[in-house]
Amino acid sequence: MKHIEADICVVGGGLSGLTAATQAAELDPEASIVVFEKSGTTGGAANMGMAFFAVESHIQRDQMYAWTKDDAFKFMMEYNHWKADAQTVRRWFNMSASTVEWVESFGVEILGAYKYFQDSHTTQHMIKLPGANKPAERQASHMVKLMTDYANSMGVDFHFRTPARELIMGDKGQVLGVIAVDESGEEIECLANAVIIGTGGIGNNVEMIKQYLGFTWGKDMFTFRIPGLDGDGMKMAWKVGATEAPLSMEVTYNTPGTTDVFKTLSETMRQPSCIMVNIHGERIINEQIMNNTTFTGNAINAQAGHRAFSIIGQDGIDYMKEHGLDYITYHHAVKDLNKWEYEKELYFSGVKSAAENSVFMADNGVQYEDENAENENNFYECSSLEEVCEVTGIDYKTLKKTVERYNSFAGGYDADFCKPARWLRPITGEKFYVARHFPSGYGSLGGIKVNHDMKVLRAADDKPIPGLFACGTDTANVVFGGEYCFYNPGSTMSWALNSGRMAAMEAWNYIDSDDFVE
Repeated sequence: MKHIEADICVVGGGLSGLTAATQAAELDPEASIVVFEKSGTTGGAANMGMAFFAVESHIQRDQMYAWTKDDAFKFMMEYNHWKADAQTVRRWFNMSASTVEWVESFGVEILGAYKYFQDSHTTQHMIKLPGANKPAERQASHMVKLMTDYANSMGVDFHFRTPARELIMGDKGQVLGVIAVDESGEEIECLANAVIIGTGGIGNNVEMIKQYLGFTWGKDMFTFRIPGLDGDGMKMAWKVGATEAPLSMEVTYNTPGTTDVFKTLSETMRQPSCIMVNIHGERIINEQIMNNTTFTGNAINAQAGHRAFSIIGQDGIDYMKEHGLDYITYHHAVKDLNKWEYEKELYFSGVKSAAENSVFMADNGVQYEDENAENENNFYECSSLEEVCEVTGIDYKTLKKTVERYNSFAGGYDADFCKPARWLRPITGEKFYVARHFPSGYGSLGGIKVNHDMKVLRAADDKPIPGLFACGTDTANVVFGGEYCFYNPGSTMSWALNSGRMAAMEAWNYIDSDDFVE
């Protein structure tokens, strides 16, 4: 066994762990900071992201966006019905503007503050790629690179392909370090004054998703499966007596085999002029909310089979071909239907197979393992409503009545769900297009209970375990209260950044305090 020592040992080199290590090194440039990361790189899920939440930043002031920390705090606590820890939410929001300046200090440029959808708040601080002047997918990977370079310059000791296995405990109940295993199989004992866990949740662990959340991955849940997000930190903390905090999913929705490959098809089938029904043929939402993927994902999850269908007629497609999409997101940057026919041809030629999707997802660091996808479409072109029901299993008698009733509202008043008249276009035409949607998620929220100082709490007495801290997704239930708030876009990445900074600050406070236990 190899033996090393550190002032602070960080378990996980995703965004929260990387941030914790970087902040810890910056607070004491002479200190020894060790990071154990099971993959070969830093950043984790953040490498697929674009932006992070902040409020009252200088970026927002420059854009004359006047939403305040007080506004944000009150909104967030009301949104989660005060299930979140108020002190922690307040601390997060209060420091979020300084975190913008902190990342800028090591070379990150912010493109601006953005909304994610029409009614959301302008809180996404978009990372600017070199030479770019508009948002791009996965651009947060540039921030990860700059932070990693900065951490390296300060002497942070990264151990890649070296998963942490267990915490070392002292006879006074304190954490004394970490046991890890390098890629050669040799164990490493790292003795440390404090340990910070930031391992990113259970988004890749289908067994834990089933056990704790009740979903069967690939059948009624299609999360982004970032390799390595297996709940390692949670299990390590629980093993030494940490409280098992509630786990939830950062819910969105997905059209497997379509959403991340055929973006024009996907964006078209998420337009507010579609109609969304369940397997019984009943309409389930005001389709205007489809751009709020959390709300829509929740609604889909509540349906039989955890699935729902959006439908639009050829007349609706022709209208958008002439006038453009009803609603545009910068995320996929689809503004018109210029590629509609091309993507349809590709999809129905068989390129949409699970093999194609696996190649796409693997290229982006995501596992996709739906064993049924190769034999099952999730996007359909039909010549009648009868055919829609034949290929999807939707009840025809009810769907026919639903569509007739909906069409009677066209251009007028939606007596069922109050959708604005501008989106009330009849579902008519020579063809009908259907997309089948399932709940999805960016990852899990929670698992390790912490207080507002990011100290891991012991199940036996709800007191801190000396020397043990956690941050990021592993702790996210403390601020989200079980329900991701998509009105504050960029929140998960922001929590990773800010909680990582908090954990580093409080780890040093602990080491320098009278509470320190050797």
